[in-house]
Order: sequence, then structure tokens, then C-alpha cells
Amino acid sequence: MEKLQEIENLRALINYHNNLYYNKDAPEITDIEYDRLYARLKELEAQNPELIIPTSPTQNIGGQASKAFAPVNHLLPMMSLDNTYNTEEIRQWHIKTAKFLGQEKFEMLVESKIDGVSCSLTYKDGILTQAATRGDGKIGEDITENVKTIKSIPHKLYNPDNLPLPPVLEIRGEIFIDKADLQILNQNQLNAGLPAFANTRNAAAGSIRQKDPKITAKRPLKFFAHSFGFGEIKAESLSAFIEQCKNWQVPTSGIEKLFFDIESVLNFYNDFKNKRPALAYDADGLVVKVNSFALQKILGATAKSPRWAIAMKYPAEQAQTKINKIIFSVGRTGVITPVAELEPVKLSGVTISNASLHNFDEIARLGVKEGDTVLIERAGEVIPKVISLFKDGGGQKILPPVNCPVCQSKLYQEEGEVALRCINPNCPAQIKGRLTHFAARAAMDIDGLGDKAVEQLVDKGVLKKLSDIYNITFFDLLALDLFADKRADNLLVAIEKSKNRPLDKFIYGLGIMHIGAKTATVLAEHFKNIENLQNSPLEDLQKIPEVGPIVAASIFDFFNSPEIKAELDNFKKAGLIFTQVIASGGGKLSGKTFVFTGELATMTRPQAEALAKENGAKVSGSVSSKTYAVVAGAEAGSKLIKAQSLGVKVLTETEFLELLRK
Repeated sequence: MEKLQEIENLRALINYHNNLYYNKDAPEITDIEYDRLYARLKELEAQNPELIIPTSPTQNIGGQASKAFAPVNHLLPMMSLDNTYNTEEIRQWHIKTAKFLGQEKFEMLVESKIDGVSCSLTYKDGILTQAATRGDGKIGEDITENVKTIKSIPHKLYNPDNLPLPPVLEIRGEIFIDKADLQILNQNQLNAGLPAFANTRNAAAGSIRQKDPKITAKRPLKFFAHSFGFGEIKAESLSAFIEQCKNWQVPTSGIEKLFFDIESVLNFYNDFKNKRPALAYDADGLVVKVNSFALQKILGATAKSPRWAIAMKYPAEQAQTKINKIIFSVGRTGVITPVAELEPVKLSGVTISNASLHNFDEIARLGVKEGDTVLIERAGEVIPKVISLFKDGGGQKILPPVNCPVCQSKLYQEEGEVALRCINPNCPAQIKGRLTHFAARAAMDIDGLGDKAVEQLVDKGVLKKLSDIYNITFFDLLALDLFADKRADNLLVAIEKSKNRPLDKFIYGLGIMHIGAKTATVLAEHFKNIENLQNSPLEDLQKIPEVGPIVAASIFDFFNSPEIKAELDNFKKAGLIFTQVIASGGGKLSGKTFVFTGELATMTRPQAEALAKENGAKVSGSVSSKTYAVVAGAEAGSKLIKAQSLGVKVLTETEFLELLRK
């Protein structure tokens, strides 16, 4: 009974992390931590085979096809790889493979394991016709238009000798982003008031799944081919196929080595560990594959993984050190994070002096205190973390703070949340991030007030709170690096122009916890002006359909804080005009509800929705009998079908624009 409970708990936990990793591109744990959970589940199921069920994560590939893209049925499954962090397990894989084949020696191809997003490319007579994600291995997502924006992927296979190309050919590989490109992309994200990507894998996944290919085109995505899917080719081995890809000008990693014995493979694995940090892209290990296609066919596959390949990852490096002090760091969103200041120690070639303790529940779980000797780990080139207590130093128990360590405001903890937060919008530890968010295009659109300008203005004492933006002078700006007359003038014009931004943009710019752009629009449309929102009782906020009790409490607490009340007065004195988003009754589309679906040709869907709202319409995310019209673009799906079944008017993009012109 106890084993069954552990198995069920592990399945639930692994499925939770699978969803975060494959479908939401927002993993909460490292690959190593995930693999430990998965290995434990495999071990328990091997010991209790009668408890194995078809829906177990060990029997299925982790992802699923998103409903945001058209489904693609893979003619041959796109399987995931078994992996190991242990050289002895690699030897055991080789012994089992040799036994299965009935031959001790066979050729193996070793490649770098790129940390990106799996993708298949289908060419018909040499022309790229379809690109798809792995999804659940059987059904993926059609991302053809987005993939066509990746410069390294040829739309037509290079064929200077005019040799016959396969009528149908599927090439499989990985979409990724270089480490240097991620730094530039994240800077652009922050400048635009958007969150930075945690790592290159998340950046690649988020970029390739954009609904608007124009956004994908701006992301520095690349592709490496590493596997053969299907088609009529002359190559009899994977290495020969990789060479053919190079001839077709389909890029590969360039790290492809052939070996006949496993000890040579392991020597290469050990050498590659030191070379890995110098690679332009993130690689979390190597993949060893049986090279011959004929032998691959003999070996076959398990329910989710080919028997002819295994991923060889690197174990996280660990070290012992002493916690000198535990400090409380205040993040951009006000979350208090305990950080261990360590006795400096070398780990993965880097001197580590700090490690995150994440939150106060984690401190309690580990039982760590100042003066303790602890084990720290650095996995996947990420921030080091404390893994366990090694030796008790006799220090005092660490208690969560009551007040913010920077501004001394009272800290809050939402029901059901682990995080402690400082909600003072003028807290010095948060102000730079809040100012950048407030000035972003999606909020107040103050062009020129980016990270660098904000940092200097805060450091010089010019900006201490959001409303100080409207007191910036020409001479304040001239004192900044790289600011001359013209640039200073342009920024002052942008600041003045922002005073007329719509109410929803202002609400979003305030950075209220749990309030994104969509909820800000709902609030602006419901309350019409900032005074109504500010003075709304908690029970009225909870009655708004799109606002739940947690969000309502966050809004209520925010607008009832003394700091915010003072800030709103400052904004009004500065001349900001807090107007409603929709003109009352006067627009061309007043009283009509529209639903937008599919890909539009001349604008993005949010732009079309904004255009409808500017003309007095309401915009809904679902179709009902009260919907005036559905505007359907290319690849419209269930909303179009529902509109037709209800007899709701369906407009093309051209007809919608014509309606506005009348």
C-alpha cells in the first residue's frame, strides 16, 4: 500500500512538471531533479510490474499538442530518449544492446545534446511544406509559418547537381537559441516591459509557439538536424544521412563522432565536459546512437524511447561549504528571497559565494541556519542551490521577517502561496523594475525610458517613485550618459504624450500583483475611471466575472495602501487623464459584440480587437447567441464552427474593415 501511494504521488508530480516543461515552457525544477523523480518511478514500477498502467509517465512521452496550433499526425512517432548520468549505466546500455544484436562491436554516432525544442521538417520534392513540434510523440503542432522565419532552415533543399530528391523527406532536429543571443533577447524583453526568459530552452519554446510569425521572425532562432524521420534515401546509416543534410545545406551541430567501442565513447564524454561551456549553445550532454539504420530497426523501441540511443548527461557538481549569513533579498515584484552568503568555494570552475534558499518553507525543510556546513549544487550552469545540511553549526533558527528588510513596510503572504511580499510600490529595492514596467510599450509607452536610463535616474536620486517620471527635467536628462539635447527632448515629449494613455494601460503599468494586460482592460471597461476603481468595495470587485477572490483582494489591498493613494494624487497633479477605454455609446460599433478568430492578414488579433474597442464595440473570447459577428481569419477553428451552428454573422477581415469605413 505504501509503495502504491509513492508511485501515485510520483506520477502526479511528474505529470505536473511535464505540463510545465512541455506545454507551458515554464519548468520549476532542473532536468536533474526531474530525472531523479522519473528514475525513482521506473525503479518502483520495475519492482512492482503489476502496478504499471498505460497512463504512467514511464509509458508516455511528456508533452501534448497545443490547441493553439493545428494538429499534425506524425507518420512515425517522435520519441524521447532514455538518459543517464552514470558511466556504468552507459556501459550497461552497451552490453544490453550488443546482446540484443548478437554482436559485440557495432558503430556508434555520438552527438552533442542540444537544449532546445524538438522539431520535424517535411520536404516534398525538396520544398519545405510542413514543420511540427513533437507534442505527445504521436500528434504535434503545426508551426510551419513560424519555422519558415528561421534563417538557417532552407525553404528549398540545396541541389546543385540536380540529383533526384526524395518525393517526401522528414528531417528531425532541434530549434534553439545561442547563449549570447539570449542575453540580447532578454534585454529587449526587459526594455519592452516583458519578463526575461529563464534559459535558452524556454526562450526557444516561447519564440517558436508565437501566434504571430512576425514576432517569431524577430527572435534569433536556429536549427540543427540530428535524426532521420522517414523518406526514400540512399543513406544506410545516420552518419551518412547527417552528411547528406550538410550537402542539402541543412545545418547540423558539427559535433558528430563515430566510435566502435564504448570506452572511446566514455573518453569523449569525459573530455566534452570541459569543452561544453565554450559552446555557443547550451548542451546538457551527449547522445550516443547505433549508427546503422538496419541495426536500429532490429533494436526497435520501448513504449516511449528507442533502444538504439541513450542520452549521456552530466551529473550536477556538488561541494561542501559553510553558511556565514542568511540575508533577505527583495526582488523586482516584491518577493522576499532568503539567500545564503557562503564561505567561497570552487564549483564547476566558478567561485561560489552565494546560493538561493528560495523561500522560508525550503529553509524549514532543509533545517539550515547560519554557521551550518551545507552541500551545494550547481546543475545546468544555473544559480547554485543548497541541497542538504551536512553539519549543524549550532546557530539560531531562521524566522521569516515581518517587515520588508529594505523599506520596513509590513510584508504580506497570500493564502495558498509560499512567497512573502512587500507591496510598497515605492520600495527602493523594487523601484527600478517598476519604473521600467510602467514605461514599457504595453503600459505607458514612454519611448526612451529603458533600463539604462531608469538605472541612472534612480541612482542619481531623480526617481524615487513612479510619479517622479513627470517631474524629470531637461537638465536631469543631460546629466545621464549618452543623453544629448535631441534625445532628452524626445524623452520629455514621450513623457508628456503618456499623460493621455488609456486607463487600462495605466492600470497595467502600476504593476498590481496578479493583474496582466487583459485584466487591466476588464477593470477599465467596468469602472470607467480610476476613482471608481480606487473606491470599489472588496465585494464589488469579487462580483466581476473575470476577477476571482485572490485577484480582488490584491486590487483592494493595492488601492487602499497609503502609498498608492498618495501616488494617484501625484499623477492627477501631473496632469494624467484617466479616461475609459470604450467611448460611451458614440462609436460606429457601439452595442455590438465581436469575436476574433484565426490568423488575420493585415494586423494581429490584439490590434483588431483594439480597433473594435476604439469604435465602441465589446470584444469577447467566446461565441454566444448575443455575439454580433465573428471575424474569421485563416485557420479559424472551433469559434467559427460554433458561430455557424448558432447562425451568428461571420465576417472576413476585409468585411470587418469595410464595416468600419461605412
